[in-house]
Amino acid sequence: MGWGSKMYFTGYRKPSEWANLGMMSDRLSFTDDEVVTKLGIGYIKSQGAECAMDTAVRYTLLNAGENGELSAKQMLNPHTRLAALVEENIIADGWYRPDATEENPNPKPVRAWVYEKNMKKLWANEISSSYYYKNTHFGAGYLGKKVRARAKSTYQSFGLYQEGTYYYDKSHLWKTDNFTTYPVAGNERALMNYLDDKTVLKAINKSLNRMAKSGKAKQVTHGRGRTFRWDSWGWLDTYRQKHLVTMAKQRKLGDVVNGWEFTKGDVTDMFGVEICSHKWEPVEDVNYYRICMEYNSWSDWSYHSKGHVDDKSALLPYMFFDKAEAEAVCAELNTTSFPRNGGCIRINGQVQYPSFSVKAYNAKKNMRLEGNAEVEDYMPPQEMYKQMQLGTKERYDELRKTMYHYPKKIAGNQKQKEE
Repeated sequence: MGWGSKMYFTGYRKPSEWANLGMMSDRLSFTDDEVVTKLGIGYIKSQGAECAMDTAVRYTLLNAGENGELSAKQMLNPHTRLAALVEENIIADGWYRPDATEENPNPKPVRAWVYEKNMKKLWANEISSSYYYKNTHFGAGYLGKKVRARAKSTYQSFGLYQEGTYYYDKSHLWKTDNFTTYPVAGNERALMNYLDDKTVLKAINKSLNRMAKSGKAKQVTHGRGRTFRWDSWGWLDTYRQKHLVTMAKQRKLGDVVNGWEFTKGDVTDMFGVEICSHKWEPVEDVNYYRICMEYNSWSDWSYHSKGHVDDKSALLPYMFFDKAEAEAVCAELNTTSFPRNGGCIRINGQVQYPSFSVKAYNAKKNMRLEGNAEVEDYMPPQEMYKQMQLGTKERYDELRKTMYHYPKKIAGNQKQKEE
């Protein structure tokens, strides 16, 4: 069924969807720190599909603060009360029909999280797959019809059935002559107090058992009145400190020293909190030039098994840091007289000669220094690149080790020492 390494249930949804339904808030009551708020709430919303109560409990534990330890009874709040209605299968991912208006006298069904007018059970939480678990819990075709809910037994599962079907006249949990549902959105306050505390606590404890076993929550004390705490404060503090370092750099963005500019470097958006690695990067392009030879080559192979001429090119083993010098060498090569005799390739009777052109390259993106580098002790990027290419392998390694991101060595002496 496509379960993979994780089992899915029809009651699973992403925490971000549960958040939209009211299982968590977008604020934290214990702090006004926007960084902590964004990181904590963003972390919970980014997790994989889970039950509604798991999201509500995780938010409740986070909202207790870093040293907060809560018992199940202390987790009774509007978020867990609303989540319990999902756990009891009263709130369902289904359909409702909006009220008719003069402009739209026959509105079409709308998909939403809904509840039945008499607060009846609408679905059962069953094993599904990673592909189908997000399907609705019942079809839009039930709206306005005579419907019965079939009881679960040894040989059959819970389900809704319309009048005229095989199971309609069988034993049932409840029935209605006009199946009507209403959207949860806008009715949250009225729904929160429908279930008694005992039922909500039962759902909370089931969630805590799952979360403690899977590592989503940390159990602090055991026995009657056992307490729990959020398990990801270490993660949050790590990124909070990274953000503080980002904001507290002594260097200012845009500072330029010896041709190196202080930049944000690699930027990570962690749930709306900017984390910068800060790097020194060349202000100007780090240019070098090579000479490309373009020539024709005869090929015996083709799709139609007929010989043909291929256009090919090759870089000559020369490297220049002065464009004028490269262009002068290129011009000299283009004026060189090549042999006219021998097995030269001809096209339409004309001998084909190689041509030479200057190719420009830029090594700027491959040169970066750590943000804490003593850049006053570094040579300008262009000179540094030149020494790395034309110096010994030993000199290249020496300079490479002082950089965060360094270019490959493509020229110069490859030996460890000059002879």
